[in-house]
Amino acid sequence: MTLRSHTHGQPIHSRHRGGAVVIVALACLLIVTAIVSNMLTSAVRARQQLHAERDRRQAELLLDAGADRVVERLTADPDYRGDTWELLPEEIVGHGAGRVTTQLSQTGASGGWQAHVVAEYPLGRDFPVQRSRTFLISPLTAQSQE
Repeated sequence: MTLRSHTHGQPIHSRHRGGAVVIVALACLLIVTAIVSNMLTSAVRARQQLHAERDRRQAELLLDAGADRVVERLTADPDYRGDTWELLPEEIVGHGAGRVTTQLSQTGASGGWQAHVVAEYPLGRDFPVQRSRTFLISPLTAQSQE
């Protein structure tokens, strides 16, 4: 014997089963939405980390280039005391401009030099990556480059 609903003529247990199916479907939809949301969040985070690593690596490469440039400039011009080297995005990798600042000071009577190099990349952002290095250049190093 099946009980019939007075309003629609359907069996009562059939209506409850339909409601349960809707609840299960909604729960599955919520789970799938949470998984997809988590995947998208992870992808965005990985992309941001990749860009940050690229910027750090580019700043380190600019720092190395700036250190080489100091030695080269000092060799070519004994009166060289440093400068600021501005690089356009097209001159680097196209993602941002860079700046390398160098300062030279003489170290005592030995005739050597202390070089301080600072690289910043990318310029124009709130927090560009900044790397610096201080090193000594002996008089022989500057002369041997000639």
